[in-house]
Amino acid sequence: MTDQSTIQILRTRLAKAIEFRNVTPKALARTAGLGETVVRDILQGMTGDVKLGTVEKLARALNLSVGDLVPDALGTAQRADQPSVVSASRDDGAIAIRSVDIGYAMGTGRELEDYPDELPVLFDPGFLRTLTRASAEHLYLARGDGDSMFPTMINGDQVIIDTTQRQLNAQDRIWALSLHGAGMIKRLRTIGPNRVRIISDNEIVPPEDVDASDIHIAGRVIYIGRKT
Repeated sequence: MTDQSTIQILRTRLAKAIEFRNVTPKALARTAGLGETVVRDILQGMTGDVKLGTVEKLARALNLSVGDLVPDALGTAQRADQPSVVSASRDDGAIAIRSVDIGYAMGTGRELEDYPDELPVLFDPGFLRTLTRASAEHLYLARGDGDSMFPTMINGDQVIIDTTQRQLNAQDRIWALSLHGAGMIKRLRTIGPNRVRIISDNEIVPPEDVDASDIHIAGRVIYIGRKT
């Protein structure tokens, strides 16, 4: 590949994959069976020609498809940058969950499907089975903004949202929702006919009682993770 726009896409997505997988360029190159400086040279824009075989080795080492790194490679479909995912009930191999570019608590309240996908994040299938029976295409990884859910969540925490759970059928659970178009992550409690209390774990933020029709539940937060 010599097209510079394609190489730039590869450079961007490879950098994200390395960050998510928490590996060094040198370690990734070694795992992929490449020269120790190959990944570094791609990331630093020091190469103007990347062989398709190199991309295939990198994708295999990251447990991704070639289309995840370079969407136009091998004539992949127009939406190849939204990789296929497998059911969380499978017991072999890592499972890719879509990561959406949204910071909950400061979102615009759109459907999760309307947000552009970032590079998928890989999870162990056994771990996912402890969280949900939903298939991976119904799970999203997003990021929380702000401190209204402190100490349960801190700014920048990542959450897995299960979009199969959109009915408020459990009290005081944490949900991803929108209120009058503003996205947020909050606890919800039913307080009467068609009335819902929106609760922040931060005690300095007062609860808010609203009509149930005023909120749209995108899904339930089933996992909270943070970098250390």
